[in-house]
Amino acid sequence: MSLFESLGVATRGLAASQLAIDVAGQNITNASTEGYSRKRIEQAAEVRRDGSYGQMGFGVEVYTINRVRDQFLDRLVNEESTRYGYYNMKDTTYGRIEDIFTEPSDHALNTLLNNFWNGWSDVANNPADAGARETLRSTAQTLTGQFKYISTQLRSYKDTINDEIESRVNRINEITASIYRCNVVIAGAEGKIGDKANDTRDQRDKLVQELAQLVDVDYFEDEHGAITVTTNGNMLVSGAKNHELVMRRLELTEKDGYQYSRIEISFALSGSEFKPKQGELRALMDTRDIDIPKYEDYINEMAKSLITSVNEIHKSGYALSGLSFIDFFDADPSKANAYNISLSQAVKNDINNIAAGAGGKTGSVDKQDLQTFLDTTTPTKPKLLLQDVDDHYRHIGKGTLQIEGGNPPRTLKEGMDYYVDYQNAEITFNDASGEFAGNALNFSFEYNEQGYGGPGDGDNALLLSQLRDKAVMQSDVFGKSTQTINQFYSGMLGRLGVERNEAAAGLDTRTAALQQLKSRQQEVMGVNLDEEMASLIQYEHTYQASARYLTTVNTMLDVLLNM
Repeated sequence: MSLFESLGVATRGLAASQLAIDVAGQNITNASTEGYSRKRIEQAAEVRRDGSYGQMGFGVEVYTINRVRDQFLDRLVNEESTRYGYYNMKDTTYGRIEDIFTEPSDHALNTLLNNFWNGWSDVANNPADAGARETLRSTAQTLTGQFKYISTQLRSYKDTINDEIESRVNRINEITASIYRCNVVIAGAEGKIGDKANDTRDQRDKLVQELAQLVDVDYFEDEHGAITVTTNGNMLVSGAKNHELVMRRLELTEKDGYQYSRIEISFALSGSEFKPKQGELRALMDTRDIDIPKYEDYINEMAKSLITSVNEIHKSGYALSGLSFIDFFDADPSKANAYNISLSQAVKNDINNIAAGAGGKTGSVDKQDLQTFLDTTTPTKPKLLLQDVDDHYRHIGKGTLQIEGGNPPRTLKEGMDYYVDYQNAEITFNDASGEFAGNALNFSFEYNEQGYGGPGDGDNALLLSQLRDKAVMQSDVFGKSTQTINQFYSGMLGRLGVERNEAAAGLDTRTAALQQLKSRQQEVMGVNLDEEMASLIQYEHTYQASARYLTTVNTMLDVLLNM
């Protein structure tokens, strides 16, 4: 080797040491940078063939700078991030559903139900007391208001989840676009063997991990360094471009008339619907499509059972006015749910319409011809006293009476063709032409066969208070109810608690697993400051030694040139 070649050896040694010091400095300054992978130089002895001695050392060659990563660990972290994202979001959504029910508290449904039953007990103890009746009505209105609040909040949360889904789909599209841009940079930068786009690879790995927390993904790297990302067998990123998810908002209507929107997701490339298997997006879709509707069904079933069971007993009783067949809750079928439950207009208007008194056995008549029982003493105003037909027909239910007859036959109209005294079960016809006295009159109605016991009668209120302990829900295989309304609600809360605990337990497990994997990942890719300081000292010494070698060769050249 000539002295001039020795100068090259020294120069390459200086350059290699300086580059190693620069890399160590880069590692040190990014020790706290999230997603940064520590770098190290890859170097080897450079050799050439000498005519006299064969291979001969020609200094050092730095052929690349590599990231320190474990791809197997990276893939495990991404897979665990997907599971973590699912349980983290499920834990959050179940927590929100629990907050809607606000149990236990003074204004929660369980407390208000018990107040409602207690209100009936107070009315039963003093049925003529206006204060007890007013308190019952107020308590019932508060109860219906809480039903409506829960239903409204559940529906509102579904709308909020739609917004969350939209936000995450937009973020997925942003991430896949960024991954594609990284692919372009990496493929362009790594055109020569040994060239590494290390920082861009770090950025891409961080994006893939964020994407994995949102949806389940699979990916592989091609020979150019670009990665292809798929989910459910559909491409999100390919070598050619990123493939976006598209959304459409459907406008839907519930049976009770409530209108709401629902976001559906599909692949822009194939047009097929996208339903992720894991990740935050799957948890949000499960909450919107399964969990919230399930608890809406629970609360609607509970409201419907409350309306039906209370009205059934209430209609058989007597108000202070002596009227019977009064609904306590609005009996319109479209209002038999938590969102629309309300008191009947009769109870809203007058607390005296609360049927605290007990009636007798109820029954019904369907199209019975009673024309022969008309009292035609006043021909133009014939009357029919139903008790003259049957002593059981003491009180007929308001709104249940229907009369068919006349010439031509038709359904008669109350207030035009006839008037009714419901308290005495007496019907008076407008019959100036004599058509009703001379033709069949078919009657349909519901009746109560026992009279009103007076203002002190609270037996019906007592029956209503006992609904607290009467099984009216959850029929078994034989059709027999097995649960009270309170028990059904407690069971629903128990199921919610179990599901929340399962989500929390799943989150704890996934958090521990992810932290363990990330810790192992960090051991590989993370910067150890002690190691970097040792590298600085090592390469400082090699730099100084190379410089001394260069000085020595330079002195030798001076001697040679001055001979």
